[in-house]
Amino acid sequence: MQKWQGLMLPEHVKLIRELSENENYIQQSLLDDWELQQIQEELEIAYKRQCAAQVTVWRKGEHVTYIGKISELDHRLNLISVEGPFGEDRIPVMDVVKVQCMD
Repeated sequence: MQKWQGLMLPEHVKLIRELSENENYIQQSLLDDWELQQIQEELEIAYKRQCAAQVTVWRKGEHVTYIGKISELDHRLNLISVEGPFGEDRIPVMDVVKVQCMD
């Protein structure tokens, strides 16, 4: 007699993966004018002071945090450049959820 407790059908494995992916998914929040203005002000302050900033971005259903100095604000392309310990990251402004100066 064999035990069947370790056997999982491919359909079950697929459903379990989908369930775990959907469980951790975060909807992109719609920011009002006040919040957008606050993000813009924090970005400009962090850029002018050249202080370390923590930029939280919504990307593919999760929040990603970048820490570093804001080296460039590109108004033409709506991108910001965050210079961190692992290099420079270019981030679309529309994906920014929160900005906080660390000084």
